[in-house]
Amino acid sequence: MNRKSSFILSLTSTILILINISFNSNAQVNPNENNKAEKKPQIEKRENEQGNGDSTQENKEEIPQEALLRIYTERNKALVSGDMTKLKEFFDTHQKTGLWALEHEVKRVKYLNYWAKERGIEFTNIQSEIRVKRTTNRGDKFVMALEESYKFDYIYSEDDPAVLNSFGVGIRHGVSMVKRGGKWIVFNDWYTDCFEDAIAGFTGDIPQNKTGFNEPITIKKTVKSVIPKTEVISNIRGSWGYNREKAVQYADKYCGSAWGNGNNYKYNKIYRDFTGIGGDCTNFISQVLGDKKEGGGLRYGGGWHCEYNKYGGSQGSRAWVNADGLRDYLIYSGRGSLIKKGVYKELAVGNENNTVPAVNRLQLGDLVAYQKKGDIDHFAVVTGRDSRGYPLVNSHTTDRYHVPWDLGWGDKWIKFHLIHIN
Repeated sequence: MNRKSSFILSLTSTILILINISFNSNAQVNPNENNKAEKKPQIEKRENEQGNGDSTQENKEEIPQEALLRIYTERNKALVSGDMTKLKEFFDTHQKTGLWALEHEVKRVKYLNYWAKERGIEFTNIQSEIRVKRTTNRGDKFVMALEESYKFDYIYSEDDPAVLNSFGVGIRHGVSMVKRGGKWIVFNDWYTDCFEDAIAGFTGDIPQNKTGFNEPITIKKTVKSVIPKTEVISNIRGSWGYNREKAVQYADKYCGSAWGNGNNYKYNKIYRDFTGIGGDCTNFISQVLGDKKEGGGLRYGGGWHCEYNKYGGSQGSRAWVNADGLRDYLIYSGRGSLIKKGVYKELAVGNENNTVPAVNRLQLGDLVAYQKKGDIDHFAVVTGRDSRGYPLVNSHTTDRYHVPWDLGWGDKWIKFHLIHIN
């Protein structure tokens, strides 16, 4: 008796489409006469390999991410030029959160241009890259959690040839977009701003004319696109075992979402991240100083140490994570010594008795503590010097990479503590 056999093969396949959108927001002023015209922002997508390959769509509707790129591009242009007249159209000013967001950006433009003028600096280019982490639809609003990595390029106005200096800042945003008149605009934009403590003295109003705005910079002198030389870091350990070279390398590698980060914009997972729960600046500086594998290896003490967890998220003692606690511990334990404290002019300008400004005594791997209303509010580590020898710092909350040491701290009541690590 014959048996009939039938085999039915059913294959169900699921195609996972990976779309990687890389946003770059670029505001540039031509530093040389012969340079090419300003590059326009680029949006890169990896198209579905199963599609027909035709990525050209006429009258394609702008998506919120593209709209935000366009808005940040215009904001960057305003930061360079000082011209704020176009910003209003990008914010929903009919409600208070949109108006607040606009006023905040206006204050930032005013402060940055004021700071640059006071320091004899000209910004030639500001660009930002956006990495969208999460998106949500909430009624008529499109909500995004994202990281923005700024790159600031600047020269000194009087230098000829001028040396191009660059620094990076990283900011985490919570942005809501809403469509008005067929266009996506900002409903709100919440973030911890690197300029927050400097913009209080500026108003959020936009001048009705362009008087006082910077003219486009046309620099006929040569601009050298080189990395400024920094001092040689001694690899001789200090009396407490501190290795400055490794400390600076650690600070550059783990400076977070700032342009210049050497770890794909990530913190060191070994340690707990205190962003959003008090700030991570002091925790980061303690890592720079004391991490035994990659950092400076400063010898632990009874009040300053970290208990390590093999699964990550390790947490230190109070002095490890608290700004006032760390400052006091370093000074009173002898691991650090106070070079000088005071307001900006007391530290950055020489006098008859001491012609060398106190900031010039900072070495790579030394610290700057920022005092506000009597308390230490922030810590940063010296990681370089620019073409004029101006100290540059790294930090967390906000993430910074080789940023001028006083940028963002413009309040006249802010005091700086310059701390040498022994």
